[in-house]
This record gives sequence, C-alpha cells and structure tokens, in this order.
Amino acid sequence: REIDAFVRALREDDDAVQPPAGLSSLDALVKRHRDAGLDVDVSVRGERRPLGPAADQAAYRILQEALTNALRHGRGAAEVGLTYGVDGLEIAVSNATAGNGSAPAGHGIVGMRERASLLGGSLDVRPENGRFAVRARLPYCEDDE
Repeated sequence: REIDAFVRALREDDDAVQPPAGLSSLDALVKRHRDAGLDVDVSVRGERRPLGPAADQAAYRILQEALTNALRHGRGAAEVGLTYGVDGLEIAVSNATAGNGSAPAGHGIVGMRERASLLGGSLDVRPENGRFAVRARLPYCEDDE
C-alpha cells in the first residue's frame, strides 16, 4: 500500500495504481487463456473464504503461471481445482503433456514454490500418467495485511 501511495504521489496525472490481481480476477485470467486456445475447466469446492492480500495474490500468480505452462507445454486443455479447506486453500492444475512430461525449464516453478513457501504453504509439481500436475497449498492467514 505504501508503494502504491508513493507511485500515485509521483504521477503527474490522477490515474490510480491498480492493486495486484487476486482470485477475484480468476474469470478474466481463465478467459485470457481460453482466448489463447487453452480449454480450461474450473471447479471450486468448499465454502469460499476471503484470503489475505498476500495469499490472494500468491494464489492468482500460481494459477497464472500454471495455466501459462499448460498453454505453452500442454495439449490444449487444463483442469483447475480450488478447494477451500478448513485451514487453507488448495490449488490443483493438471494438463496433458505434449512432450516428455518433465517440468518446463525456466523460473516459473521456482517462483510458484517461493510464493507458497513464503506464506507457510507448499507446492508440488510432477508428471503423472501422461499429465503434468501442479498442487499448491496456501494456509489462511488471519493477519495477512
């Protein structure tokens, strides 16, 4: 928030700095990937709970990276599952692989793992039966401000 206020103060015009994307932008994220040719199926289980800002942004960024990898390295379809559990949000993204099923090269998976870890969560990525699976768990943070 302080950085946003600082950037607003430095701007000559009155354009507001947009807050980082969170799960409220999931529909737009899915639409962008569908428009790019990825058939995305989303399921949500459990009672939706509000996430703190850091967990909300991390969830969005993990989904964004996993869907981008599915689009680039998969076979045209991905399944997304969000499960609101008792003490955390579970994110699952799975797609058929176009290659050998190994993890994509680059920093995307490292970034997803770091985001989850910084919040006390976890990330697991692995090939499974001709599919590539990403599973993240982000704990609910009551004081995540």
